[in-house]
Amino acid sequence: MLWGFYRSQRGQPEGETRRDIVYYRGKRRRKINVNEYALRAAFPNPGGDLDQFQTGQNESPKDAIENSIGMVHQHFKLAPSLTIYENIFLGTELSKTVGKTIKLPFIDNREEKKRVKELIEKYHFDLDPAARVKDISIGLQQRVEILKMLLRDVDILILDEPTAVLTPQEVDELIQILKNLRDNGKTIIIITHKLREVKSLSEHCAILRRGKLVGEYSTTQFSEDELAALMVGREVKLNVEKSEHNYEGVPVAYEVKHLCVKGSHGETVLHDISLAIREGEILGVAGVEGNGQYELTMALTGMMKTSGGRVSLGEKDITNFYPRQLRDSGVAIVPEDRFRLGLCRGMNVAKNLTAGYHVHEPVCRFGILSYKQMRKNAAQLIESYDIRTSGDDNDGWNTDVDGLSGGNAQKVVVAREFSSDPRALIVSRPTRGVDVGSIEFIHQKLIDLRDEGKAVLLISSELSEILGLSDRIVVMFRGRITGHFKASETTQEELGLYMMGVKSDEEGGKTG
Repeated sequence: MLWGFYRSQRGQPEGETRRDIVYYRGKRRRKINVNEYALRAAFPNPGGDLDQFQTGQNESPKDAIENSIGMVHQHFKLAPSLTIYENIFLGTELSKTVGKTIKLPFIDNREEKKRVKELIEKYHFDLDPAARVKDISIGLQQRVEILKMLLRDVDILILDEPTAVLTPQEVDELIQILKNLRDNGKTIIIITHKLREVKSLSEHCAILRRGKLVGEYSTTQFSEDELAALMVGREVKLNVEKSEHNYEGVPVAYEVKHLCVKGSHGETVLHDISLAIREGEILGVAGVEGNGQYELTMALTGMMKTSGGRVSLGEKDITNFYPRQLRDSGVAIVPEDRFRLGLCRGMNVAKNLTAGYHVHEPVCRFGILSYKQMRKNAAQLIESYDIRTSGDDNDGWNTDVDGLSGGNAQKVVVAREFSSDPRALIVSRPTRGVDVGSIEFIHQKLIDLRDEGKAVLLISSELSEILGLSDRIVVMFRGRITGHFKASETTQEELGLYMMGVKSDEEGGKTG
């Protein structure tokens, strides 16, 4: 799997070893296998020469680290209550000693802090080793993960979707950090679906499609559109086209007023949230993960109780409605975690395409389910939404949903909810972990619904998605709405400042 890097060594003058930043691209379902393979299958011998690399079988990630391969996962493996230096040394703590030989059963915190400080200064990371992880930003937490690997002196650093939860400013800082690491002799392998980072950071990339290596390409010789086409196997529109709407006098279809929600320990996690969406409008909610978007989605979809405020669909009060009541009222729900909240792994595609609406005609009459109508409905949606199943044209509906790729599983959720003719839609991270082709398809479906007069609440951590689809945007920071914007009048950089809490409407921001 590290073939892209190894191949770059060929043709180098004797005594020189070139270090590159290499990108691997592919569908999400396949990237998990890439990670495992990269961690477990390469054994670099000392010296860094291509001929000294051999393949073998690591028993665990610990073996991979001992062989100079480190991994920074998309979801960080940090202990929030510990300090930065404690997290970096976690599992390899230094013991206090008497003299040079006698070890005591106590951790040498002073020496750990000293070594981490030296490491931070060496790689020019802006971190306080004594700060607690829970008190620093997501971007700084990622630097801690990188330092964990650097302390263990890895030569090959693998990062999975490293910019998925970062603001634009943090992305730029990460790119500079990775370039500095490359210049310090490290090999960087990044697994991602974001073409901007591919173009701005890597020298070359390897593209995966359906579990197979399509080829290795120089990123300077291909445009983003060309790389997307290589990844999907056809031409892809990266930018969604949508017409501008005039919303003056258009009635509000969905409204939230002064919503408050308490967490499991009684703490307030949402503070006085208010927003209104007009018919034929997409309102985007932007923010770094962990700033209340999850709780907002759960409260609006009937999965968490509110402690104050009101939610209405037109004139109807739907506060604290359960998911079935919401769907019966005309609210479609696309949750952020498709397998945990949107699908049933133990059921086939046809049943999943009906779930939540199975009490309605024509699938259900007089309390009796019609499996014939269920299959007919599934066949229509499979064709309309281009859901790729393992079965043939006649029995694709009978494919277990657990056997679908990430993009096709998401299409099942999208097809079920979008086809229900809702008045309003709550859509959370609709393209999470799906390939470029599916992203294009889902984006276009959202625009079509908007043009049909539906009200859409779009919650996403992908700023390009928020800016490309939304008519208006609000930014959430620490459980509050801190910024309001017209999508056509703002930029990723400006939104990033609000997402980090550097700016807010209260400090002279916009009130769009």
